[in-house]
Amino acid sequence: MRHIDVFGRQARAVTDRDTLFLSSFPGGWKVTAAGCTPRPEKPYQCLIKGG
Repeated sequence: MRHIDVFGRQARAVTDRDTLFLSSFPGGWKVTAAGCTPRPEKPYQCLIKGG
């Protein structure tokens, strides 16, 4: 794990191989997007999205 940024009930986890987005639910943290790559001046592009 390179780093984790937490913004209230949402977080971004950056590893050496991937960027994941997580959300906090009553049962704990769950991945809401994976396979994400940054794009200049735009939101991340993610291969897997959930809600």
